[in-house]
Amino acid sequence: MKKLSATLGMALLSATVVPAQKPTIEFNARGILALSDGDMAASASVDGKLLKQAGVKDALTVYPLPLKLGQEVGSSPVPNSAFGWTRNATITADGRYAYVIESRAQTSDSLKSVKSIAELPAGSTMYIVDISNMGKPSARKVPIGKNPTAVDMLGNNLLITSEEAGKELRLFEIGAGGLPTRNVPIALNLQNARATDVVWHPDGEFVAITVEETKEIWLFKAKRNAQNKIATFEAFGTPAKITGKPGPGAFTPDGNLFIVSDLKDGAGVSELTVVQFNTTATDPKTAEHKVLSSTAVGIGAESFAISPDGSAIVAANKNASAQPWEGSVGKATLSLLTLAKDGKITKVADYDLDGIAPESVVFDKTGDNLAVSVYEYFDYGNRDGGIEFFKVTKGGTPALTKQLAKISAPKGCYTVKIIP
Repeated sequence: MKKLSATLGMALLSATVVPAQKPTIEFNARGILALSDGDMAASASVDGKLLKQAGVKDALTVYPLPLKLGQEVGSSPVPNSAFGWTRNATITADGRYAYVIESRAQTSDSLKSVKSIAELPAGSTMYIVDISNMGKPSARKVPIGKNPTAVDMLGNNLLITSEEAGKELRLFEIGAGGLPTRNVPIALNLQNARATDVVWHPDGEFVAITVEETKEIWLFKAKRNAQNKIATFEAFGTPAKITGKPGPGAFTPDGNLFIVSDLKDGAGVSELTVVQFNTTATDPKTAEHKVLSSTAVGIGAESFAISPDGSAIVAANKNASAQPWEGSVGKATLSLLTLAKDGKITKVADYDLDGIAPESVVFDKTGDNLAVSVYEYFDYGNRDGGIEFFKVTKGGTPALTKQLAKISAPKGCYTVKIIP
């Protein structure tokens, strides 16, 4: 027994020589909201095999911060779909309500495979989730247009794009209790095309709307009625065009630049493209919008985040991580880039990421930390998802450092949002 004790003592002593790291999560926010698509494996986007687990459903999960070991988290069975990228949820500025659009409806356990997204049940619902009590989120639903594609909110005005002809854009004015008080359908007069993303400009007078089929990003200006309420939106200038497949976009915090992911139809390395919209033209017809630059990141960059000070961007690259396991899979990565005031993006480095299909990335309130969704891991048995965290080094030599602790999330975790 003495010999064993001596051996253990030596092992513990030697372990202290290795630099230690606290297994805590550093993320400056009241909490994190995550969406998980329980309907399919990540590789279903490649081979159509859903690989559903019996009893696993879509979920909305709320993680209050800081987390403690053994702490229970709040969850609600809110239907959602990873085909909505990370554009299918938004949170009020006070962090009390979340709005989740059902891009595609929940599938039955009997559905084993699909040949295309068109075979998935159509979505038509928005879920209003009260997250004021993070331990017990509660949801109610509101009918919206067919197959909604994106949602964004500024103040009490919420916008949704959908595939419903003649009502491609829908404005909800949100009142007490997080409920809509106005529902204004708006036709964008698109021809054989869909509005796939909508983003508020920080000034609240403009929105950027992406039209995937025409590879265009349009700027629209709000038009108000006699009561100073938004009645419709009208095109402001000619659209900016990109070369490949436009993905999600975002304005810089000061509103001077618009960044959009160019997914290249999955056939090549994605790019982040910088657009400068002219919001000061006196005649909307003459407003010219410019594409300033494009910078390569990784393959399948379906999400990126801009730091609160606008100086850095992090893109999440799926690469070949979501390939069927029968073949050869690759490593997902994060790309760290710097963003100058003139729109120049400079890539700093790529960082390997454990797990499959990181489809969402978000900075915390101070920009000191980063959260990344992981759809699932290379695990046999239960294919759970997760949220991984990185420390952000700022200044002249920016860098990302992986934090030791992570959050285990339901299978199919693909969206993370900060609860301020």
